[in-house]
Amino acid sequence: MTLRAIALRMSLLVWLLVWMFASRRFTLPPAITSWLAFAFGVAGALTGLYLYFKGFEILQRKRWIEDTPITKIAAAAMGPVKVFGKATGPYTLLSPLAGADCYYYRAVAWGGSDAENDQPQGSATEILFAPFFVEDETGRLMVDPRGAAIELPTEYNEQVSGDSMDECSRRFLRRHGLSTHSVTTVSEYAIKPGDPILVLGLLEENRGLGSMADSEGTGRRGTYLSREAADLQRREQLEAMGIPITQSPEPATDADSAFDLHPRVVLQAGRDQPFVLSRDTPQRMIDNLARRSVLDIWGGPAIALLSLGLLLRWLGLW
Repeated sequence: MTLRAIALRMSLLVWLLVWMFASRRFTLPPAITSWLAFAFGVAGALTGLYLYFKGFEILQRKRWIEDTPITKIAAAAMGPVKVFGKATGPYTLLSPLAGADCYYYRAVAWGGSDAENDQPQGSATEILFAPFFVEDETGRLMVDPRGAAIELPTEYNEQVSGDSMDECSRRFLRRHGLSTHSVTTVSEYAIKPGDPILVLGLLEENRGLGSMADSEGTGRRGTYLSREAADLQRREQLEAMGIPITQSPEPATDADSAFDLHPRVVLQAGRDQPFVLSRDTPQRMIDNLARRSVLDIWGGPAIALLSLGLLLRWLGLW
């Protein structure tokens, strides 16, 4: 079950409890009951409306995925495409939390309050990638993952704090200016060598995708790590994990000459089309989006109506 689904179910449970207090099935001081009815009434109405419109957005994405047939890479034409293959590339990184050998990672942290000064904890997202490709039996296409909706299972998902925190999590939080004393949830998603990957995006002419080293002296901002930068990132990560370089596993690498690192076309985000990277098969993704859209389109109005009842109870009109 996803974090989003768990949060929605917990919200429904909390609103149900507030309703029971507001309807005097349980007794609480009137001032507390009134405050709960107002707070959850307003929050629920806004949440319900958001879920309702979000459901139609998800439904639109589902229909777009259904209407776009899977294309063999060798036959892919410029424009919106859907391709399914395996992830491959010339070299890899080590993800900062799980230590996974990968081409792409997205690490996220969010938490409560700092135990030392009771200040609210912030959040942080870190995305880093090496050049990677989606490959089937007919060929391969380079992927620019910036702006993609990531539909991947977590490689790492833990609550950490204080002495229970490993050095990798500690370095990640410090790198982003977050406290290492509060309870913090850290999650990580990665695309690893050989992963089955579904890419829905726009096949367009390459407009400067290259490494950070390529951008030096050109005025352009680099996007992916060069092999040298990836090696340095790997060494730093191994140091955080306490693994000597001589005992580290060999990274997954191929000769750079086997890959065109400056291809003519790239799979990337489009202006009006969804851009999705997923490890699900197309049918599983369609089924998942169908469930989410139904839940949001019907659950959103239900939450909004429940919350409207709380507001009417707060106003004394019901």
